[in-house]
Amino acid sequence: MQRHLKFKRRIGVPKGMLRHLALKILEKQPMSGSEIVDRIQEYTDWRPSPGSIYPLLAHLQEEGLIEPHPDEDPSLKRFKLTEQGAQVLEQHDRHDDQVKKRHRTIHKMYWILHREMPEDMYESFSSLLETVEDSYEKIVDDPEASKRFKDILDRASRELTEIGA
Repeated sequence: MQRHLKFKRRIGVPKGMLRHLALKILEKQPMSGSEIVDRIQEYTDWRPSPGSIYPLLAHLQEEGLIEPHPDEDPSLKRFKLTEQGAQVLEQHDRHDDQVKKRHRTIHKMYWILHREMPEDMYESFSSLLETVEDSYEKIVDDPEASKRFKDILDRASRELTEIGA
């Protein structure tokens, strides 16, 4: 009777996501574990526990992907990405299509199975998400196009809010 309980698993972030997020954040600037947790929460509304982030940072350091970064505050241990860590991130970026596919699968399970969204509506929703992703990559460095992109998204959001009101 108890056997099935050991297979019970909480729904959480996909395996390897915290590792990838920590490396991606450290790519931008050196940070401490608590700063990484704060940044992840800022981006995702999910706050990794200290029991997740600190063992991960120790492991990344053992692998040579990050190293301590000197800081003016001796009580704060910041880390920076190493050259080897940058290479690992570059390899991750080459698999961006797999990340997008996994993301879309999770969306589909949520919207169709959990929220019971009709298939045709989901197809339109999915198409919009794909268009947003593909278009953003092309306009990110163009301030005028980026502003127009944001205006379109804001307008669509307002109109959808009006429908639901």
